[in-house]
Formats: sequence, structure tokens, C-alpha cells
Amino acid sequence: MVAMRRTRGGYEAFWSLALLALMAATFRLWLPASWIGTGDYPAVPMFDLAKVGLTQQAAGLVSFAATLAIVVACFATVGLGRSRLTWPIIAVSLATAVVLDQHRLQPWAYQSFLYAILFAAAPRDESGRLSESTFRLVRLLTISVYVFSAVGKFDFQFLHTVGQDFLKAPLQWVGVDVSAWSARTRLIAAASFPAFELCVAIALSWPRTRMLGVWMATVMHLGLIAVLSPMGLGHSPGVIVWNAVMAMQAWWLFAGTVVEVEDKPNPEIRRVGALSWAVVVIALVMPVFERAGYWDHWFAWALYSPHSSRVTLQIHESAIDQLPEEWQAAITADNDSDRWHDFHLGQLSLAVRKVPSVPQARYQWALADRIIQQFGIENQVRGKVQSASDRWTGERDEQWWTRPDEFEKAGKQFWLVP
Repeated sequence: MVAMRRTRGGYEAFWSLALLALMAATFRLWLPASWIGTGDYPAVPMFDLAKVGLTQQAAGLVSFAATLAIVVACFATVGLGRSRLTWPIIAVSLATAVVLDQHRLQPWAYQSFLYAILFAAAPRDESGRLSESTFRLVRLLTISVYVFSAVGKFDFQFLHTVGQDFLKAPLQWVGVDVSAWSARTRLIAAASFPAFELCVAIALSWPRTRMLGVWMATVMHLGLIAVLSPMGLGHSPGVIVWNAVMAMQAWWLFAGTVVEVEDKPNPEIRRVGALSWAVVVIALVMPVFERAGYWDHWFAWALYSPHSSRVTLQIHESAIDQLPEEWQAAITADNDSDRWHDFHLGQLSLAVRKVPSVPQARYQWALADRIIQQFGIENQVRGKVQSASDRWTGERDEQWWTRPDEFEKAGKQFWLVP
């Protein structure tokens, strides 16, 4: 006999519905570009697809098939319940979709991929029910999201930029002007956000404080929804939906009545248990190497944290008219009259696909390369590749480029680019 919570039986269906909701909120990432009018925005695969004989049209068909497979498998999980087949399909399809376009590597997609592997590898009884040990791993992963997200925000860049935005947005609703506060007070107030998030993780880690942690997580995510909503900072729909999902997940995983159920030994438990633990250990250990450049920022749950590596791009005014009209929202005015305009790839993502750009220099360099080649503006762009910032000073290593050969040289440092 083992102790488990009543909510466990429906968790797989809950996460399937959550994945469908998140994909619906970010549908421009998943549907064929010709259907939604985003054909000019280039997909960035992880390698040159032509080397494996995939044309652009064939890659589009495979991509749509992967999306369709995820949707069908999610509905099958909800309708059939505790299926042994759906989660492997979801895991493989998510991986395929991301390989064909790295922009789909949103943090919730990575989270769903990890869950899909755990559910696919986990031992089940004859009725298909997952073992309680599997949910312990899911809870561990969930707590790690809060830990790494919080630690990543104790950072010069967050405290001086996004943290200040988080502070100003809600206080201005009640007429409080934080600009009148001292710089020290504003920094301490901004630090309260990651401090609270870290307290959520600690509270969820101990049975005696777990319900307090559930309520704290709920308050935190509802607060983020308000701050990130159109009446606040106006972030994308996918971000809002993910915060709602995380708030509900806290109740599914950490709340509910504890009951005693029979947990029969499974002859495969040792093998699949090792695979499950391997996935969890990688997810828990590798974020430590994020700032050194050996792990993606979103893989390390660097959420709302502007310390990430990036590519800063400028475009000459003679090339602006060659770009689609809707892209103009990502191009700033020429304030210093040098005929060069900042071209914000993050704003481009929000304007065209309505989702955040992947905060990774690797992806942004590859996206810039595709845009440059697509519109033939090799000699009308310039910019720099910037490393992740120093936690204490906010400083970055920078590699400037003004010519095509310098741009190509800057890209040689990256793996997983076409």
C-alpha cells in the first residue's frame, strides 16, 4: 500500500488539455504558415534539412503531421484515459516539431516534453494507473522550475529592468509612483519577486507547508497574469495561459486528499525507473551550466530574466522597404540620424507570431541569417552577438560585425544551426 492523492488519476488528462490550450494560444507556431499569413517569417531548424533530403515543402508536411499527432494524442489521452501509447507519440512529435523550427521550443513545450517522457517510461499497473513514484518526479521537476526561475532573477539585469517593470505595473494602478523611491528601495522591492518565488519552492518541498505553498503559488501566478495582461505589460497570450496552467497544476500535484492504494510490483520498474531518473537528473543538473553557454536559457527556466544571450541587429534605411509591412513594428526610428535603425527580433516575433522569441543568441543569429538571405540584404545590416550577462555587473561579452564574412564568423561558435 502507498499513499497518493486523489487528484493523481486525472493529472494526465489535465496536462493533455493544458498542452492543447497552450498550443491553441500559440497557434501561429504550429499551423502551416500559409494558413495564417506568416509565410515570410522563416522557420529555423536545428540543422540543414537538405542534408537529409527534406525540401521546404516536405518539412512543412512533416511539421503539420507532428502537430496533428500531438493534438490527436492529447484528445486520446483525455478520452481513453491513462493510455500507454499517447505519451510516446507526444514526446516524439514535440521533438520533431522543435527540430523543424526552434521557435517552438517555448518553456512549456520543454516542460511537456519532459512530462511526456516520464509518463511514457513510467511503470503502470494492469489498469494503466501511474505509480506514485512517477508523480514524485513530476513534483520534483515542478519545484525545480520555481527554484531555477527564482535564482535566475537574483541578477543585475532583472533587478534593474524587468523587475522594475513588474514593480511599476501593479503600483501604478493604485496611484503609487515608484520613481519617487530611492534606487536602493526599488532594487530591494524588485528582489522581493524572486524571493517570494523561492519561498514557494521551499514551501512546496515540505509536507507540513505544502498547502501554504499551493496558495502562495496560486497568488503568484494570478499576480503574474494581472501584471502581464493587456492592462499591465501586455505580454502574449501563451504566457498568460501558461501561468494559469501552473496555478492549476499546483493544486493537482500538491493538494487533495491523501488515500491508501495498492501498488503492485512491476517487473519493468527497474529499467524504466532508471530512464525516468536520468531525464530528471539532466533537467535538474544542466541548468547550472546555463550561464556558461552549455544549456539553453529556457531549459534552465530563465523566465522573464533578461540576462540571456542575444543578437542585436540594425538595418539600413535603404533596406527597410524590402521587408513586409507588418515587420515595420519591429524597426525603431532613426533617432541619431545615421540612417541605421534598430531591428528588434523579439518585437518581430511578437508582431508576427504573437509569441516571445527564443532568448538565445544561437536562435537569433540563425533567424537573422535566414532573414538576410531571404531578402538579400547582406550588405545592409550590422549588429553584434552578445553573451549572457554577468550576474553582478550586468556586463556582456560582445562580438561586433559589419560585413557578411564577420557575420558568418560570429555564427561559427554555435551548434544546432542550419
